[in-house]
Amino acid sequence: MRRALAVAALAACAATPALAQNAANGKTLYRTYCQACHTVDPSTAVAPFNEIMTAANNPAQITYAASFDPPQMGWIVTELTASQIADVAAYLGTFTTGVATVDVIEFYDVAQDHYFISANPAEIADLDNGVHSGWARTGLSFKGYAEPGTTASPVCRFYIPPALGDSHFYSASPAECAQVAAQFPAFTYETPSAFYIGLPDTTTGACAAGTVPVYRVWDDRADTNHRYTTSTVVRAQMEAQGWVAEGYGPAQVIMCAPQ
Repeated sequence: MRRALAVAALAACAATPALAQNAANGKTLYRTYCQACHTVDPSTAVAPFNEIMTAANNPAQITYAASFDPPQMGWIVTELTASQIADVAAYLGTFTTGVATVDVIEFYDVAQDHYFISANPAEIADLDNGVHSGWARTGLSFKGYAEPGTTASPVCRFYIPPALGDSHFYSASPAECAQVAAQFPAFTYETPSAFYIGLPDTTTGACAAGTVPVYRVWDDRADTNHRYTTSTVVRAQMEAQGWVAEGYGPAQVIMCAPQ
């Protein structure tokens, strides 16, 4: 929009599909209200103006930006209707086809009995090379996206301090990210977009075609830790050890990974 969407705002918006999904109308609106700052092709805009792409097919992020930074962005909800904002989000989605996938690698620290995932190549290399001692690959992984896509939601990442767990928490639901930030102010909000991934239907837990369910389980201990897996066998093993499944629908799906 007239100013880049604030990075901190990106974690606090519900990942909802565009209401009207009229990309043609969104293009007209984008040219009128957004192009001056975010350029003709917002997917190639320089930082921080490229952050607008995290609103692709996700109008709630645009709406939240208005409440997060009212001096610069508050005009959005007064000048544009919810349907028009959805159209802009749909137009942004036309720039995000063909996004490359990344591997989200799982690590385990036997001393802590903690699991950790990362899609960051530098971080993965550090863990592989012992820069952060104690961690080893489990051999398990799933895929995500390196950039926003037409069906991808940003995955926020929090660091849980030692007194509360010394671990990390991830969510593909911007609404849940906002809830965690509000409920646990002691957590360190590291990034609104550690990677990108699909969000299941929040009622049924169903994933879109071409994606596979990702499950999240919580250790239910004072040293809070979560594990993320696409394996129902692994999830069942963790539940048998007292871990608690967290997710949407009867199957309790938390994310949807590309195949």
